[in-house]
Amino acid sequence: MKTRSVASQIALPLVEVNPSPTYEARIREAYANDGATSCEARIALEFKCARLLLPTDEFNRKLVSYQANKEARLHNWLKYKEGFSAQLVGNLLGKFGVGPGQKILEPFAGSATTLLVAKELGIDAVGVEILPVCHLAWEAKSKYREYDVAELCGVLKWVEETTPGQSSTPFPHIAITESAFSPEQEARLMWYREQFDALGLSNPTRSLLQLVLISILEDISYTRKDGQYLRWDSRATKAQGRDARRVAQSKQPFKAFDKGKIFEVKEALITALNQVIRDIEAMLLNGKLPGHQELIEGTVLETLPKMEGEQFDAVITSPPYCNRYDYTRTYALELAFLGAGEEEVRHLRQELLSCTVENRSKLARLEAYYSSIGRATDFQKVVGAVNNNHALQEVFIAIRTRGARGDLNNKGVIRMVEGYFTELAFVIFELHRVCRAGARVAIVNDNVRYGGEIIPVDLLMTELAADFGFSPETVYVLPQRKGNSSQQMGKYGREANRKSITVWLKS
Repeated sequence: MKTRSVASQIALPLVEVNPSPTYEARIREAYANDGATSCEARIALEFKCARLLLPTDEFNRKLVSYQANKEARLHNWLKYKEGFSAQLVGNLLGKFGVGPGQKILEPFAGSATTLLVAKELGIDAVGVEILPVCHLAWEAKSKYREYDVAELCGVLKWVEETTPGQSSTPFPHIAITESAFSPEQEARLMWYREQFDALGLSNPTRSLLQLVLISILEDISYTRKDGQYLRWDSRATKAQGRDARRVAQSKQPFKAFDKGKIFEVKEALITALNQVIRDIEAMLLNGKLPGHQELIEGTVLETLPKMEGEQFDAVITSPPYCNRYDYTRTYALELAFLGAGEEEVRHLRQELLSCTVENRSKLARLEAYYSSIGRATDFQKVVGAVNNNHALQEVFIAIRTRGARGDLNNKGVIRMVEGYFTELAFVIFELHRVCRAGARVAIVNDNVRYGGEIIPVDLLMTELAADFGFSPETVYVLPQRKGNSSQQMGKYGREANRKSITVWLKS
């Protein structure tokens, strides 16, 4: 199926249409539940946005995830599974007609895919990101022209020819990461870290080697990233102790998990260094293009409001999804390796856009912040838009009802959903303010489902965007639709969650 050209599409206001009987029946069947809550406002929103929904084979799940970056130079130096691909960014920039001399924004920069693509194309770019590991990734990747390849080859040769020693310095564990490595692996890892610091290398190379060490942590550990948490191989002391406690309580042990091969530190290092050197050599063959890219460290909720207005020609981003994924747990090994202690990790968890059941409301803090920068009126505009959004308020009421009925496995979902959309509303409001007229915003996101309640994230975002002055253009619907969790499917049926790329125009 061919897609429409975004540039040629005429943006229209969101107006509810009279759906065909077949379409109405399909939507009502999708939202049908046990009658404990109303779905009428969400169904009306589906009808209002029906003209925007565009099934397409131009984009797929590989492009909107890390998968396509696995073979992409520079981008594959860090396995940042929550990111999207460089190919997606390039495709969207081409579709939007953005090139050198223009400026783009990535408010949830992650491992800096958007900024790196902008660098390769000579486009100015600004990103915002809070996780320290992502800033290290940007620092190391963005300096590919500054590396001394001969020096890197010397490091690789040294690693290949040297038998690793054993450091007496322990890995700087936090509670989440304890026993992630065998004692021998941990001692060798820390030995390499010490040796790299002592080799008298240039600062760019030392920074790059720090990223290389971080990039192999999962490969040499008993852990695997699994969205909401780290999954533990049955060989780990932590997993064995957990199962022993369950048996002592007359419970069945957890199902055994074997992640497969656990790489030796030296082997993993050699593989990673070879990849890095090949990529740098290849990238140096490309001509250098003008352009300035910057990654700002901090929370997007306080960084965007301070930015100058009407300066960006496009936004390409993917915020954390409303899916309970905890980045501070998923990337706990990397954060700990960089020196983040328990308190800092807890702080980072709260600073992230609310997407876990542990997040607390930021509304009072946002009110104080907007007042402190002389924008109390804007705070009230955003809160008013959230409070007056019928579909969003229906979602909040439905989730509270499900919590009261015991239909949620964690009542923290209530606070998370309310916080997520409230905070996202502030982000969307600020995106409209900082974009120039004619700018397009593309956001990748997943719809979710809790307690049987479908939450149309893409359309809720789009309606808020329209309230703030954007003209919604398209909601690209990906062909591979993501199913629900096994618990959701078993109880409520196999209704797939829509995965989309929403596109809005600042008229």
